[in-house]
Amino acid sequence: MNKRCALGVLLLVASGWFHAAGASSEEVIEEVYLLVREREILAFSAVGDRWVTQDLRPGERVLDSEYGGHVAVAVTRLRVLGFSALTSKWNEEKLIVDEVVVEIEAKGDVGTVITNLRALGFSAKTGRWVVVRFGPK
Repeated sequence: MNKRCALGVLLLVASGWFHAAGASSEEVIEEVYLLVREREILAFSAVGDRWVTQDLRPGERVLDSEYGGHVAVAVTRLRVLGFSALTSKWNEEKLIVDEVVVEIEAKGDVGTVITNLRALGFSAKTGRWVVVRFGPK
């Protein structure tokens, strides 16, 4: 390898353009923080550089919450709430009568809530929930 070619490879490696085989080329850093209070939930978007508040209804309280990457998810007895750091907006999906939350997770660009009746997926990129209802067993 000549000196000019070696210098080019060294510059590519130093500038981060070269990735080893199998390495992830896209790593999501923490861009969201969630703060649960008695009557509200506040989400901070590092992308939008602001706090965004979601009011809770009278008697409503957060039962569980998770946040990571660009997404935050909170569950109350009435609804599931998703926050996108990319859009700096909240979005909600109402829970069905007798629906029980089994699992909640938030990381990267995806938030999920799994219940006994449905799987709910929240996209930080679109700021919306996508829901699939489970069929009979």
